[in-house]
Amino acid sequence: MRVLVIGGGVVGLSTAWALAKVGHEPLLFEAGPLPNPGGASHDQHRLIRSLYGAERGYACMVGAAYGAWDRLWADLGRRHYVEAGALGISLQPPESPGNDLAASLTVQRDLKLDHDLLDARQLSDLCPYFQIPDSAWGLLSRPGGILLADKIVAHLAGWLRREGVDLFAETRAIDIDPEAGAVRLADGQIALGDAIVVAAGAWTGKLVPALAERQTPQRQLVVFLAPPQSQAAAWAQAPAIAQFPTALDSYGCPPVAGTRLKLGALAARRACDPDALTEGSTEEAEALFAPFREILTEGADYRVTGYKTCPYAVSHEEDRFLTHREGCLTAITGCTGHMFKFGALMGERLAATATGELAFESFARWAAGEEIPG
Repeated sequence: MRVLVIGGGVVGLSTAWALAKVGHEPLLFEAGPLPNPGGASHDQHRLIRSLYGAERGYACMVGAAYGAWDRLWADLGRRHYVEAGALGISLQPPESPGNDLAASLTVQRDLKLDHDLLDARQLSDLCPYFQIPDSAWGLLSRPGGILLADKIVAHLAGWLRREGVDLFAETRAIDIDPEAGAVRLADGQIALGDAIVVAAGAWTGKLVPALAERQTPQRQLVVFLAPPQSQAAAWAQAPAIAQFPTALDSYGCPPVAGTRLKLGALAARRACDPDALTEGSTEEAEALFAPFREILTEGADYRVTGYKTCPYAVSHEEDRFLTHREGCLTAITGCTGHMFKFGALMGERLAATATGELAFESFARWAAGEEIPG
């Protein structure tokens, strides 16, 4: 089958990879360059972790995602992943109502996933760069760690080109006819296929009206940091941080494999037009980081060395992935910043759904986290 794939991020590229491996003919269209530095997939690193609160379906999905990544590493001939464990820290007692980390602990136990429950002293030993209150506790899960995002996307695009897959960079899709299998491009040309996959992240609503009202494009700012020299060695051995010891909903990536220490907080998100994404400023980055200085050992000595913005499609439905089927079109969105870890697996599932191997209803339940073992 000829399958038109719209979106050149990790999901679109992975869909093309999965299609090509089983003999289909993918054609991929990306509005920007490939890789696109303005897309959500382009960054030094992304977390992968099974700490998902009470979302048992997504925690299960992470296990399957590792299998898909292993299949991709085998084709690429290299492994763009650093196993570091994934750590969440809570300042509230486990019995507190709405404690997501406590819910994660229950799911980890139910699924028999490898994890350690840490008290404040153990957290201080593991994370000397944090000022840990006596009431804090932590959950360290394995596997978990860092996906080297920009390397994955660049290497995957290169693999597709070598395999003869047609990748059309700087080629914007502006309209889709799902019944005719037609995609109208900005230059006036019409591409025709047997199936269409839309994995355009924050741009999806502009192409699939049925999904526009179910998600909102939002701009996320992250900051890159240089820790004081006294903390540099500890950070180099740090786990991926799914939740800092703060009331802010925050996360961080340690400086592994030549990357920089990165911090993000959901409070920094703002609604946006992905085609008019502002770059941010040093002042905005400093303001984001300011509340974190007080929880960091020698916090005053950290330097903000850079920042980056990227657009996410934020789901209105409890951060669940959103799907849509119309004619020969299959679309995924609502990525909310946690799609990358599922990139290779989502590509395999989208490819199977677009070509009829997997029923759309089954794909939609799975993508919404509703297929729960046991």
